[in-house]
Amino acid sequence: MDGWRVPPRRYHLISHPHRQAHIYYSKTPPLLPTPMPVTVTIEDREKKAAKKDAPPPAQLDDYVHPNEKGEGTKALLLWLLLIFIPIIGFAFAEATRNISIGLFVWWLISCVSYFFVGPRLVMRRLRVMGNDIRVTAKNQPRLKAVLAKGSGVFGVDEPEAYLLAEGISQVRIFGPPSFIILTQAAVDLMQPAEVDVHLLRMLAYSRQNHVRRFMLLKFLQDTPAPVRFLVWPVGLYAFLLRLWWTDLADMTADRLVLLLVKNHKLIQTAMIKQHAATDPLMGEHDISSQDVDNYIEQAGLIGLKGSEISTQYKLGQAIHENPFLEARLQELVAWAKSPEFEEAVKKLAEARAAKGAAPAAAAATGSAI
Repeated sequence: MDGWRVPPRRYHLISHPHRQAHIYYSKTPPLLPTPMPVTVTIEDREKKAAKKDAPPPAQLDDYVHPNEKGEGTKALLLWLLLIFIPIIGFAFAEATRNISIGLFVWWLISCVSYFFVGPRLVMRRLRVMGNDIRVTAKNQPRLKAVLAKGSGVFGVDEPEAYLLAEGISQVRIFGPPSFIILTQAAVDLMQPAEVDVHLLRMLAYSRQNHVRRFMLLKFLQDTPAPVRFLVWPVGLYAFLLRLWWTDLADMTADRLVLLLVKNHKLIQTAMIKQHAATDPLMGEHDISSQDVDNYIEQAGLIGLKGSEISTQYKLGQAIHENPFLEARLQELVAWAKSPEFEEAVKKLAEARAAKGAAPAAAAATGSAI
């Protein structure tokens, strides 16, 4: 530009008492626009170092049963070894190569049938039955709200849920994609908050990626004995899971649900009522829902009334005859009264507050969470 000289730029750095610096940029001559302030924030080094050294926020995965993942991995690896060592061994010899191929195909068909085809067939049957059995905000607002809020807390996609008019108390999860089946008998048997506990347990299975394993156990339980022999590859896996993993996975679900409901007696009543309705051994004792409520309320204290003595003895004997249920109840109570649980609740509340979550938001609906 002829006759025009670009004026030099002048920068003024003014210190700020709050560890901020204001940089002013101006031009000359004075006929140009007025100076424009720009603020640059300099983070305190001590605060930056404190953030770097701070422990990560608490997660639900920090409080699973310590042996559950290891035992599950052991069952999976041993299953694969028992299946593939014979397959590989037979493959080396020409005379037995067809046996190797047959074993592999047998294993593959069993896995595809139980892990993929089975849940899709169940889902298709449910959808054919119509929308009347599907849990929605219109027909089952409470159940729908529990699923929505529980899914948000556990960090999983909200599964579809179906309420079937069956006379056997069941709350099961299948997938993928995950969907929950519960029966009217379960809703009639238990208090609403106890049904919430079982729904939250299914969401805990989903969070821990336990859906396929528990679905396999359910499918095999419903498979007739002669057919069960034909699917021995997955039957072997189910046996190893029951041997090492199933009880620990249930204890993990108990812990995660307890961190949400913070009431171990509620989980105990829900657990015992479901076992009393489905376990043949406990069914022999003719245990009612009221018996379970009285048993938990008395908390092992036997009064002078004959009915209290009868209830404590009857339920105590029934639980003692089921060692797996007894171990789960004992582990749940021990962990609920431990300093670790109190610390876990505190850390999770701090983590939710840091994310802007309202810890008491769920209580507004009257649900278990």
